[in-house]
Amino acid sequence: MGKKRNGTSQKHIVKRSTSKVYVKGDEKVERIERMSDFGAKAIALSLYPLFLATSGVSKLTKKITSNKNHNTKYSNGDNFIQTIADYSKSTLGTAKPFVIKHKWVLGGVGAVVMVSAIGLLTFNAMTPSELIGADTANTHVVSVPTKALEVEAVEESVNEVVVETAGAVDIPEIKVMSMASVKVHQVLVNNNPVASFKTENEANRMLEALKAQFTLKDDVEILDVYFKEEVKVSPGYIDIMDFEEYDTVETALEYIRKGTREVKIHKVQKGENYWVIADFYGVNPYDLEAANPDIKAESLQIGMEISLVTPRPLINVVTVEKATYSDKIAFEVEYEQTSSLYKGETKTKVGGAYGERVVEAELIRHNGREIGRTVISENITAKPQTKVVYQGTKDPPPRIGTGTLAHPTSRGIVTSEFGWRWGRQHTGIDIGLSVGTSVKAADGGVVTFAGYSSSYGRYIIIDHGGNLSTLYAHNSVLNVKKGDKVFQGQVIAASGNTGYSTGPHLHFEVRKNGVPQNPRNYVKF
Repeated sequence: MGKKRNGTSQKHIVKRSTSKVYVKGDEKVERIERMSDFGAKAIALSLYPLFLATSGVSKLTKKITSNKNHNTKYSNGDNFIQTIADYSKSTLGTAKPFVIKHKWVLGGVGAVVMVSAIGLLTFNAMTPSELIGADTANTHVVSVPTKALEVEAVEESVNEVVVETAGAVDIPEIKVMSMASVKVHQVLVNNNPVASFKTENEANRMLEALKAQFTLKDDVEILDVYFKEEVKVSPGYIDIMDFEEYDTVETALEYIRKGTREVKIHKVQKGENYWVIADFYGVNPYDLEAANPDIKAESLQIGMEISLVTPRPLINVVTVEKATYSDKIAFEVEYEQTSSLYKGETKTKVGGAYGERVVEAELIRHNGREIGRTVISENITAKPQTKVVYQGTKDPPPRIGTGTLAHPTSRGIVTSEFGWRWGRQHTGIDIGLSVGTSVKAADGGVVTFAGYSSSYGRYIIIDHGGNLSTLYAHNSVLNVKKGDKVFQGQVIAASGNTGYSTGPHLHFEVRKNGVPQNPRNYVKF
């Protein structure tokens, strides 16, 4: 609704009938109106000779057609040309005296037309402030519908006219008028144009193709699909000087998916992978994978071209999917205290088992990437089984050497003695064990090595102090690492058959000052 203003100065409204524009300002506008009308008349006058020429050609055509229909002397091409020549001569002969007689008048008219045309172009290029004058630069210019607006009220005391319209009236800016423009159907994202098509159908096909990239799944039920942004197709015009070409469905899809028309390509060289390439260009390797969704990291080959442009989609497709899937149910763990184990040691009494359930949920994805889910229903098909674990309460022995070595295993028999064997020195005793049997520290001490070698396989060395150490070789699993402090009887490994071994067993050594000793001198087997 229009706004009432109080004032004492005289106001009036001037109407430009040709453009349906009302200007609230001073008398200068009227002069502009008259200049515009005069310019339009001048241009019409300049086009009048073209009208006369067109009329002459029309009359000549009718005359030739009439003679031809009556089969007169014009029976061939030469006679047709002669007719045109005769007519032209007659016409020019008639016009020549007129041109000579009125040459100054015609010259003056031509000059007026030229000046008027230049003035009209200058008028079109003016801004509102230039049209109205510096003293009225803040005057509003508003567009008005074709039909006359109804005047709701008049306050004679201030001579102010109040105009009410059906809705809010925009205040556009008058810009330079282009000589020509191209009609397009634009795809607008949050009111910003991102693509221009020749037809509305092409624009809609592109948007449907964009959705189809994330909805054509045989094993998924799509409940809803929409754009995260405000997207619409709207007709518009582009200045011919700014127009390059219409977009196609393919080019628009590529641009919207990447968010840029920039192209950067890298050709894969020998020894390169996504991480090497990403480090060279200073980008995130996961961005490279996103830029090349059809090329898996493990399938890179020499000479393959990959894009370096990280996609920043202009339009995000949101899908709501209905999914049914199986899910595991975690089991609980209960502990039972026992004095048969040292503190910190555990032993499984009853193994746990996962449960299973069938879940129906709604998944929300942005461009195929899940960002949330809501469980609709679930059906438990198997209950989980609780795991029961023994937990030791007995105080462990000192984690230093006692000077007395204990048996490193609770079972097994000696299969090879210390001494010469197969032409060389056997530096320890072999105890036959099945793979996975517990191997224990013969005494407390510090682990000085825990690793692998081709001969010993996985092995451990423990320093017990007093220049005494023990070695445990061919294990399948190591439970300690270098620097750990262990106590006598602690499980440090599981026996195995690694390294140079003829069968599952534990190779046990005792060393004094680094020199292998016969283990039987320290342990009873």
